[in-house]
Amino acid sequence: MDILILQIAELAESIFDAIWLPVVIWTVFTALIWTALRLMKNIHPVYQYHTRMALIFSLPAGLLALVAINNLADWISTSTSEATLKVLTLTSPVDVTFIPEESTGLPLISVIQTILFTVFILGMVYFISRIFMHSYNLVKLRSSCSFKPIKELDHLSSNNFGLALATGKDVQITFLDSDIIPVTFGFRNPVILLPVSLKSQPHKMNLAIRHELTHISQHDFFSHLMVILTEAVFWFHPLVHRLKRELIDYREMRCDNMVLSESSISRKEYASLLLELIPMPNLNKELSVNMAQESSNLKKRITMITQQTKTQQIPKWSSLLLLGIVFLTTAFAMACTDMQTQTVFDEEELDLMTNIDKTGEQGYHEIIIYMSEEEQANRHESKLEQLRMLEPEHIEAIQIWKGDQAVEKFGSRGEKGVIQVRTKLDAESYNNTLRALGMNPVNPESLTPEDGVEAQQDDFFVVVEKMPELIGGLGSIQQKMRYPEMARKAGIEGRVYVQFVVDENGNVVDPQILRGIGGGADEEAIRVVSQAKFKPGMQRGKPVRVKYSLPILFSLGNDESVDSESGQTSSAEVEAPATMGKRMIMEVRNEDGQLRGRVLDGETRQPLSGVNVILTGSNVGASTDSNGNFSIEADGSGEYELIFSYVGYEKASFSITR
Repeated sequence: MDILILQIAELAESIFDAIWLPVVIWTVFTALIWTALRLMKNIHPVYQYHTRMALIFSLPAGLLALVAINNLADWISTSTSEATLKVLTLTSPVDVTFIPEESTGLPLISVIQTILFTVFILGMVYFISRIFMHSYNLVKLRSSCSFKPIKELDHLSSNNFGLALATGKDVQITFLDSDIIPVTFGFRNPVILLPVSLKSQPHKMNLAIRHELTHISQHDFFSHLMVILTEAVFWFHPLVHRLKRELIDYREMRCDNMVLSESSISRKEYASLLLELIPMPNLNKELSVNMAQESSNLKKRITMITQQTKTQQIPKWSSLLLLGIVFLTTAFAMACTDMQTQTVFDEEELDLMTNIDKTGEQGYHEIIIYMSEEEQANRHESKLEQLRMLEPEHIEAIQIWKGDQAVEKFGSRGEKGVIQVRTKLDAESYNNTLRALGMNPVNPESLTPEDGVEAQQDDFFVVVEKMPELIGGLGSIQQKMRYPEMARKAGIEGRVYVQFVVDENGNVVDPQILRGIGGGADEEAIRVVSQAKFKPGMQRGKPVRVKYSLPILFSLGNDESVDSESGQTSSAEVEAPATMGKRMIMEVRNEDGQLRGRVLDGETRQPLSGVNVILTGSNVGASTDSNGNFSIEADGSGEYELIFSYVGYEKASFSITR
């Protein structure tokens, strides 16, 4: 249940983030135009009607345009270079320590988001259900009535006959025994329903038919249906309801104006017919189009009919032009909010690095988030509450690093705070975590362990009688190092640990990053190490393949090189064992002849990757994984001595008895 609530909250937040600004812009823009329309009462009803219709339809149209722009932007972004992405994916282990945290319950904000989203969905379901109910009632009404083509109606005026032909539709008509206000519905096969009392009054009957045929010729039923569908989706917005009510009023006034534009129609008789029909019941006024929809606007309609001495027909092109201008302007303003705010949102993107464990050795996938400001770290702590609720199904552990601890572990890159997230190996766990962080999920195939990894592990020695020797010393690599421009500008520094195999000819084979810092430093370390040449390692007088590791330090602020543009000094150097002399801590246990353990840094107590471990008196050995773990199978019983060696650390030994 908690997972479902979090997923609903995440969906609600993503929808809100996407639409709040466009909806605010629509509200402001529409409120200004609506106020102007209210103040300028002399504006022709046709313009009043079309302006309001453009405003109400521009709301969904603007949001759809925004979706289209986002999809286009996503499509374009997929064709750009991967080097421009802020998310770097490493397929080699990165050594990071995590502290598990217990779930503290559902975040209050997630509960509120879920409740609001549920209310929104229920409201939309309610309004849409009403539409279906009214549609069903109209279908039942239509099936219960006996209709005839309007062209076959007795006493039909020639003007109405011509208008019926002009609609291009097979308009049907019937008379109901009960007194009702004349009504029409249906847009493919429209029908007109009149009270039987008008059948004996041909003149009034033709006036009512003229009004309803005008609705049909203007496709008012279809427009009305689209309006109430828009109202159902945006039921929470009071301005939408207001526009819909006024749209109905001005639709009838526009229709009155079009009917009275014919000189043969008497204004007095038309007004008298309206007064006569108003007391009659309104048949399904929510969905159908009635001649007298609301009695509240009757006074306004009668005033317009009786006081205007001449009704001028508004050119169709002018009203459509106004509708198009208002519609496109409002929709464009809403859609452009994405382009207007893209830079702001880009700056808010997290600088993060993902570490996918494709070998299965690490035992987890990892996401490391570097904050760009302290406030950003606080803002995104709410995301951690969502992540914690994914435990224990998906999350292994989460840890927040701040202040001196973050700087000590990650260098200057972590001075504003770092969040570390470790997920389980299955694709669902990893992708659910990415979604909770607002990232796109990855292809599950990219998380599948690579074939042949285990077979390759036995294709080299980790400890030999004579270890490989770098030709030209560490200086041969140092001379080729260049501080990456991307890392320099981003202030990225730290150690990059490169692990590789020195083959029988002294060449570097399969260099990989054990621990990287990004910003191009990992690639630079791989480049210079790949060019290195070694004297091969020797075992029993023969050259053999040996796994080897080198730490390379990238540091800003030294005096070795100066960036001509920024004046910032920087250096990159290969650390020699003699200059470091660090101490290792070993934890070893004997499990029925299986020697298992872990190797940590003596000062920071962080796991060490790539430490060579050899069983004294044998050729059996191992290399620690990204968590500092190793396992060696020992035959026989007695006391065992393990020798630990790692570049930059003092060699150490550990004795254990079975």
